[in-house]
Amino acid sequence: MFKSSTMIKLFSVFSFVIFGIVVAKLFYLQVYEKDKYTKLVEMQSDPKLSVLTDRGYIYDKDGRLLARNKSAGSLYAYRKNIPNKYEFFKALEKNGIRVSSKAKKSLKETDSFTWIARQIDLAKAVKLSEEIEGLEYFVEDARFYPQGSLMANVVGFTGSDNIGRSGIEYFLNNRLEGKKVNIASLRDSRRKVILFEDKLELARPDTQVYVTISSRIQAGAEHILREGAKNFGAKNGSVVAMDIKTGEIILAASVNGFDPHNYWKYQPSSWVNHGFNYVFEPGSIFKTVAFSYLYNSNKLDRNRLIDTSKKITIGKYTYSDTKYYGTLTVDEVFTHSSNIGMTQLIRGENSNRKGFYDFLVNAGFGEKTGVYGANEESGIVKPVDLWSKTSLTSMAIGYEVLVTPLQVVRFYAAVANDGVMVNPKIISKIVKGNETAIPEHTEKQIMSKETASYMLDLMRQTVEAGTGKKADTALTKIAGKTGTARVYDNKAGAYSTQNYSASFAGVFPAKDPKIAMIVVYESPKSSIYGGSTAANVFRQIAEFVSTEKHYFDEEIKVVSNEN
Repeated sequence: MFKSSTMIKLFSVFSFVIFGIVVAKLFYLQVYEKDKYTKLVEMQSDPKLSVLTDRGYIYDKDGRLLARNKSAGSLYAYRKNIPNKYEFFKALEKNGIRVSSKAKKSLKETDSFTWIARQIDLAKAVKLSEEIEGLEYFVEDARFYPQGSLMANVVGFTGSDNIGRSGIEYFLNNRLEGKKVNIASLRDSRRKVILFEDKLELARPDTQVYVTISSRIQAGAEHILREGAKNFGAKNGSVVAMDIKTGEIILAASVNGFDPHNYWKYQPSSWVNHGFNYVFEPGSIFKTVAFSYLYNSNKLDRNRLIDTSKKITIGKYTYSDTKYYGTLTVDEVFTHSSNIGMTQLIRGENSNRKGFYDFLVNAGFGEKTGVYGANEESGIVKPVDLWSKTSLTSMAIGYEVLVTPLQVVRFYAAVANDGVMVNPKIISKIVKGNETAIPEHTEKQIMSKETASYMLDLMRQTVEAGTGKKADTALTKIAGKTGTARVYDNKAGAYSTQNYSASFAGVFPAKDPKIAMIVVYESPKSSIYGGSTAANVFRQIAEFVSTEKHYFDEEIKVVSNEN
């Protein structure tokens, strides 16, 4: 037997030899075989695989979820993993997966990572990856809208890349979008992809956006508005309501809606928030603006009597009324919505074009309202040097000027708020971590308190005894103005004889206003008049909102069952 000292010497020699072999092998691999293994690692890894995660949540005013994330399956493939491309594409199409021409080209020409379909049902993605050779799936975040189509025109939607495409999702995408995460991945010797799932370690979204609208109130308004559209045969329309003090939008419903989960099945025009983006000639609801200007400028003699028995022709345009009114007081010109009377008032009383223009601009017409959280149109108010002979009189009755429903409702809110105009808001707050951001609140006096009081009284008279009778209700006093305007046909180069916009704008409760609101219908068929269509729906929505918010008339008493 060997002595212990001999054993130690043999073991030391053996260890030294083994260590030398290992060092030599490492040197060989790292120096002589460096390029080979570097290419192998590069071939087996893919740095292009990245996803966006942790997109922020959206809530309504009452804390109900409007948009959140969910797990979805996204399909991808590598060219060398597909044994038969024809059968591969055929199997996908058989299962309802349409492969883009870009993806097909990538799979035929390169061996890079290629997306096949994004954010499909996770169970389906798993099933397909098991059935179709060469197809893999990855679990990533997709968007889910718990309220479905409710408020879809406001909230918007995200595309297959989870990036906002419309509504709040688009406007606040930079605040809502999650982090871009590179997913570590390798391919084994058979080129099968191995993913190192690190997304589960990421934190839950720390951004929460709260809108100013209650889902409950929005749902009621959408239903009433759309039922009205069916009854009147309207092409489209909207209702926008705003808190006169805070500027918070309490509802913004459009006739045409869509399912945000299947947005691609709808025309892009259905994605739009009609109340913020519909640009139209407002018709007689704009007489409230003209009367406010005249009274605020001390250019309105309320003792004057107006003869409306004869039509007035200026240039090529003739101003007429839908009914014969004869002689009217100044107040009655407004409550009966006389175009002939309005034409005389705006031309007389020492009125001037520049003064009216300045009043319109100061009231925010012709520019965006700056509502935070939504896209909007600016409308058009032509500079005075571009006015024609009929511009002053036409604008006074709501023609030759383009506005949005949001701009109109903001003006009516100012009338109800002692002449103070506030900026509209559709976002109440944005919470990110420990920080809370609240949209800025601005105020501007656009008319005197006396003018606002006078106009509010005229609007109430319009509902009680004028063209707005169908807006009257015992539940809550309403003050407002009807509007009917021909729609200009660009193809024909003239105003249509069939298509009209019908509207009603007003406030409630009339004695102590809280809410300003407008209802607009595009091309109603049963009746073209705002007093017959929009006023009716305005009343129904005002009753619903008043019930929800307890804006009851003082004369309505709650009967107690107590003994």
